[in-house]
Amino acid sequence: MFEKISFPEYEYGSIQNYLKKLGYCYTTRVYKELGKYKVGELYAAPWGDVLIIDEVRIYWKVSDRPFYNEMNDDEKAEIRKYSEDMGLPYEFIKFSVYE
Repeated sequence: MFEKISFPEYEYGSIQNYLKKLGYCYTTRVYKELGKYKVGELYAAPWGDVLIIDEVRIYWKVSDRPFYNEMNDDEKAEIRKYSEDMGLPYEFIKFSVYE
């Protein structure tokens, strides 16, 4: 059995669409989840796929995050609250479906 990776339920559909369309997707992890997901490791997604972590990048400023301009203000504030405002980094993680 694989360790689980969690996502907000409202994101399941869009994540699955990105995985189907592009073959990969990204997630941001902060605070208590820093260092939890490792490159090359497999994780069980809530919808049944097995995901592999392809890349983990660490950033200290929310404005440095890839696709920053595509995020809304609430998303930026949420990441900032649990990283930059606490003096902690955050992780930008690329993952795909393991086949």
